[in-house]
Amino acid sequence: MTIDESLRSAAGQELIGRVADAFAIDEQSARSAVYALGDELAARIQRTMLSRGGVADVVSLVTAPGASRALSDSDGLSSPEMIANGDQILDVLIGNKHVSRKIAARAASRSGIDAATAQKMLPVVATLLIGELQKQSGPAIAKVASLIPAFSGAGGSPLPMPGDTFPPARRDVNSTPDDQPPIGAPGRPADIPRGPIDAGNPLPIPGDNIPGVGRRNRYPGPASEPEDNPYSRLPDIVRRGGEQVPGPDGGSLENVIRSILGNLLGSNSGVVGTMIKLFLIRWIASIVRRVLSQVLVRR
Repeated sequence: MTIDESLRSAAGQELIGRVADAFAIDEQSARSAVYALGDELAARIQRTMLSRGGVADVVSLVTAPGASRALSDSDGLSSPEMIANGDQILDVLIGNKHVSRKIAARAASRSGIDAATAQKMLPVVATLLIGELQKQSGPAIAKVASLIPAFSGAGGSPLPMPGDTFPPARRDVNSTPDDQPPIGAPGRPADIPRGPIDAGNPLPIPGDNIPGVGRRNRYPGPASEPEDNPYSRLPDIVRRGGEQVPGPDGGSLENVIRSILGNLLGSNSGVVGTMIKLFLIRWIASIVRRVLSQVLVRR
C-alpha cells in the first residue's frame, strides 16, 4: 500500500478527522490540506534521496524509535512535542524556513485553508508521513539489514522492526567494569578476563556535515537512551556506501532502500526518472501556469 492509498483508507480518513479537530477546521478542508502537504513532502523526500547522503538522512528518519507512535496518538497532534518532532523532520528534508513557507502557501491555495494554518499543519503532517513510512517500510528494512554483513553482530537474534524499542543488552557474565583494578593487581585475580573493548562510533568521513550530501544522523533517538535504536548505525553504513544486498532483488544498499521507500511514495523511477519528474515536469508546469495567467490578465 502506498502512502497515498494509506491516507485514503478508513484508518487514514480517521487520522485526517483527528487533524481537523486538532486545528479546528472542517474535515473536507483538513483532507485537502493533508493531501496537498503530503504530496509536497513526498516530493521533498524523493528529492532528498537523489544522493546517497540523502538516502542516509531519510533512513535516519524512518528508523528513529517511536516515529510511528504519532499515528496512534489521539490527543497530541498539535502538542509542542509533535511540533518539535516535525520541525526536526523538516530540518532534514527542507532545512530552510522560506521553502517551508512556500510549501505551506502552495498547499493553502490548493486546499482553501489560510496559509497560517497550513504552516502550523506542516510539521504535524511531516511527522505523520514519516510515521506511516516507518510503519510500512519496517519489515522490508529489517529484512535488508539482516542481509548486510556490515550490520551483523547482534548476537544472531532477529532484528526488531524499525521504531521498536531495542531491549538493553545483557552484560556478559565474564565482563567486568572498567573501574576495577587491572589484571594481576591486588584485589583482582589474574584469571578473571576483562570485558570487550568498545571502539565507539566510527570516525566521520569528509562531507559528513554537508547538508543533503553527508549529514550525520540529525534525527537520533532519545539522547538518554542511545541503545534503544538498533538501527542507529544503518544511516552511516548507507552514507559510506559499498555495501551490497544479496539476492535476486538485491543490489547496492543505497538503491535497495531508495526502491523500498520509492514504492511506498508511489514513485520508483530511479535517480534519473525522479530528477525528470521533480525538475523538468515541474518546470514545464510553472511555464504553463505563467502563460495561462498572462492570457487571463489580457482578457
